[in-house]
Amino acid sequence: MEQPFYIVYDRLYTTNYITASVEKPERVRQIMSSLGKTYPIVKPDPCTDEDILRCHSEGLLFMEKQDPERYEIAKLSAGGALKAATMSMENKPCFAVIRPPGHHANPDHNWGFCYFNNMGITLKHLIAKGIITRAIVLDIDLHFGDGTDTIFKSNANVPVLNIQASNPVDFINETKSRLESCDHADILGISAGFDQYIKDWGANLSTPDYFTLGEISGSFAKKRCNGHIFAILEGGYYIPDLGKNAIALIEGILKGLYD
Repeated sequence: MEQPFYIVYDRLYTTNYITASVEKPERVRQIMSSLGKTYPIVKPDPCTDEDILRCHSEGLLFMEKQDPERYEIAKLSAGGALKAATMSMENKPCFAVIRPPGHHANPDHNWGFCYFNNMGITLKHLIAKGIITRAIVLDIDLHFGDGTDTIFKSNANVPVLNIQASNPVDFINETKSRLESCDHADILGISAGFDQYIKDWGANLSTPDYFTLGEISGSFAKKRCNGHIFAILEGGYYIPDLGKNAIALIEGILKGLYD
C-alpha cells in the first residue's frame, strides 16, 4: 500500500523578492519539477503577525514590513512550515518546499537570506495552541542555525540539534547519537538544508547520505514522536541536484517511518 506523504508549496515562493542572488526562485522550481506528481501538493496560508511576535521583536517585524513584497512571502514561508507541521500531527508527514529560509532569523535581527524563523514560528504556534508540549529540531544545513538555537535555548522542551560534522561518516553518526540522546517528543522537525552536498558549498554529503539521514529521522519519529515528522527547506544552492537530494530525504523518511 502506498504510504502517505505531502508537499507544501505555493507558486508565490518563486517570487523574485530582494535577497542575495544565490537564494533564487529556481531553487524551489527545480525541487518541484523533480518531484513532479509523485506526492500530493497542499497550499499554505500565511502566518500571522501574532505568530511572528512569539519569536521576533516588534522592531524586527516593523523592519521587514518596509519591504511589503518580501514581508508577504516571508509570512507565507512561515505559514508553509506551519502547515507541514500541523499536517504531520494528523499523521500526514510533509516536506515544505518554501522560501525564504529561516534558521538564521533571530529574535531581534536576521541575516543569511532569512527574515522570519519558519521553524521557530511553527513550533511556538503549536505550543501556544496546546497542540504540542515538546518538539525536537534537527538542523542538517551547512550553517549553524543560530536563530532557531537562540529562540529555543532557554526551553528544555525544544532541543535544537545542529549537526556540523565535516565528513559523511561523522555527520551520520552524530545525527544518530544526538537523536538517540533525546527523550520522546510530540514532533520532529527537520531544518533541511542541502548545502552540505558534495557539489555545494559544504562539499560533504552525497545523495545517498540524504536518504540515510531521512531514514534515521523517520525511524526516530516512529519510535519516539508517534510518527510525527516534517521537514522544511533551508539552504541548498547547487540547483541541478536540489530535487534529487530532496527526493532522497523524503524517500528515506518514508522508509524509516513505514518499514
